[in-house]
Amino acid sequence: MTEANIFCLNAHGYAVAVDAAHGASLTSLKWRKPDGEWFEVLHPCPPGEVARSGGSFVMAPFANRLDGGRFETDDGVVQVPLNRSEQKMAVHGFSRDRAWRVVEAADDTLVLVDDFADDGIPFRYRLTQAISIGPDGVEMSLSLTSTAERTLPYGMGFHPWFRKESETWLTFKAETGFGRDERGFPTVPMPASHGPDFSAGLEVSKMPWFDGHFSGWTSRRAILEWRRQGVMLEISGDGALRNLHVYVPDTLPVFCVEPVSHVPDVHNRRDLAAYGDVEWLGPGKTLAGRMRLRLAEGQGL
Repeated sequence: MTEANIFCLNAHGYAVAVDAAHGASLTSLKWRKPDGEWFEVLHPCPPGEVARSGGSFVMAPFANRLDGGRFETDDGVVQVPLNRSEQKMAVHGFSRDRAWRVVEAADDTLVLVDDFADDGIPFRYRLTQAISIGPDGVEMSLSLTSTAERTLPYGMGFHPWFRKESETWLTFKAETGFGRDERGFPTVPMPASHGPDFSAGLEVSKMPWFDGHFSGWTSRRAILEWRRQGVMLEISGDGALRNLHVYVPDTLPVFCVEPVSHVPDVHNRRDLAAYGDVEWLGPGKTLAGRMRLRLAEGQGL
């Protein structure tokens, strides 16, 4: 069903709302607990807005920050618009700010397409997002095919804003974290254990502000727990989504666990390419990745 470009899926104990007109963003994700009560997984996204502080949005054709909105190629410098001009950077790509076209809709499935082309931007692509609900949870798949006339670097990711309350925990294992400069760009790689050690679990509701990138996320799996509610969520990534970005603001009731394809600004930080590179796609070539969210009560995952 749909109302004002909001498409609602409801199956297998999950309810998902998607705003096709604002980046194909998830505005709501709920899970029905065994006692019948609905649990809000994501921090609410205001209606009629891109999911900038709630819900979940897609990042493409790059994830996170791009320094100066520029990078060099064999064909010269590529410049894209700065959507954080005061910080001299572009963030999160273009597709989150666009209206998407719905090509399939059912109670348990929604497929949307963004055909991106802009005269002032060299990137051209068709990005398809397929959202489906099954017995094992909610899957969101991305498939990006270059329609540009030249080879360019592409990346992607998901940016969910999870609810944060007291006794909210995050657990995952990764091999590598990174130093961070004053503008939020990654610097020196280091063992992930040298920063906040999520491998044994951390209560994000008690953490100070944190914004960090992780490589060597070999399990492609992280566990979120709302212990007061007795709810656990497994978030997993596959395909191109090999890295994890974590953002924990200390003044908002949210935290972000973002499966992504590459290190932020790896376009310009080629010394970090081994830790998660963009994919150079020629015309007609495709990059794909998938995120899955699966919920259970207590220790059920």
